[in-house]
Amino acid sequence: MRTLVTLCVVVSGFSAVALAQHEPAITPQLLLEIRASCPPDAHFKSVQHALFQVDAKKISVDREKLISVDTHFTNRLTDESITDQKSSGRCWMFSALNIFRRTAAAHLDCAEFEFSQNYLFFYDKLEKSNVFLEAVIRSRNRPSTDRYVEWLMRNPVQDGGNWLGFIELVKKYGVVPKEIMPETFSSSNSGGVNHILGLRLKVAAVNIRAAKSDAEITALKLQALKDVYRILALNFGIPPKEFQWRYESKEKKLSAFASYTPQQFYHDIVNDALDEYLALYSIPTLEFNKKFEIDLDKAVEDRPNMFFVNCPLETLKDLAKTCLLENLPVWFGCDVGQETFGETGLMAPGVYDYESMYGMNFTLSRKELFETYSSIPNHNMVFTGVDLVDGRPVKWLVENSWGDKAGKKGFFVMLDEWFDRYVQVIVVQKKYIPDSLLAVFTTKAEVLPPWDPMMKALGYE
Repeated sequence: MRTLVTLCVVVSGFSAVALAQHEPAITPQLLLEIRASCPPDAHFKSVQHALFQVDAKKISVDREKLISVDTHFTNRLTDESITDQKSSGRCWMFSALNIFRRTAAAHLDCAEFEFSQNYLFFYDKLEKSNVFLEAVIRSRNRPSTDRYVEWLMRNPVQDGGNWLGFIELVKKYGVVPKEIMPETFSSSNSGGVNHILGLRLKVAAVNIRAAKSDAEITALKLQALKDVYRILALNFGIPPKEFQWRYESKEKKLSAFASYTPQQFYHDIVNDALDEYLALYSIPTLEFNKKFEIDLDKAVEDRPNMFFVNCPLETLKDLAKTCLLENLPVWFGCDVGQETFGETGLMAPGVYDYESMYGMNFTLSRKELFETYSSIPNHNMVFTGVDLVDGRPVKWLVENSWGDKAGKKGFFVMLDEWFDRYVQVIVVQKKYIPDSLLAVFTTKAEVLPPWDPMMKALGYE
């Protein structure tokens, strides 16, 4: 009994001391202790001198890590020319079109082929404007302080998108070769046109919310869409309803002119079943083996919201490897800003050695990155190779859409440890997905709100 009493006193005394030591404010005494923990020693001064003149990223690059990674791959698809989205948020569209251009080039027997990204971008903006206007109509009786309304007004139309949105756009509008509707300044530098579109759509939103009749709302929406079309036509050009096209084969033989509609061109040249592709995500803060969708995350108003099945990361990795071994490129999404050295295209944890520079730990686990809102899928690219050792991936070859000056002639090398931390989504054909996981796609999805952190993947916030 005496021992127990003594123990209680000690524990109680420890708690009292601990509580007494906790000080919510930075007092003079606490500031002295904090200052004393930062002595201006030689290491401190050398780093401080460098940071006075240079960004921390430049002087924290781990040279040993850079030179320790070779650029050879046991399995590598034939390289295609690198595309360039320039100053626009169209990575999802560029990478998706890059998946199908291999099929087109093989069908045409030509050395190089590229789809028009500008053509789809036009209709993406038009359809997103319609999605916005319909959402405004549905929510017109809510106060302006309502979270749904606030989100709409902050995000009228942006560049971001996803695989399902791409599929719906192609099914509705088809595709055309790049030379039929080439890039313009505004399609490659979309900030200005986004600003103008946002202003016009917000004017429409204000008028719709104040309208007194359904007929007035219908007229306001129609005029807004006409104005959006005009803005897009001035900036991007008018998309063709039909076109004539010819091309040069690998043997330098010129084909005869042929007439196509954009829908005919897709079915004749690519002829790939769009609905056979499904998106698999691995988000550690969401339940695995469950279907989710995000409200208002759609490219076409009368089509479904973006949906996906969430599954363990190893499933994504195994499926990506399987497809690459079948000589198939894989569309994927990741948090590209994390630990990527753009000059050589190396994607490697620790490539920036901030721990040695600052003398402290900055590491967060994959789950902790999501829990602290520090990581989201914000860029889409294409896997075109994998390097296997004893059957396990050690690195992945990545085809980017930032032009051939980024990385190594446009390609990036991703270490498998980087995949473990920052890859969040892949798209594969149904036939490669296990039946048990495929069955989850038939279940009812849990709907996430449009302000969910996942929506940031689309560049909306």
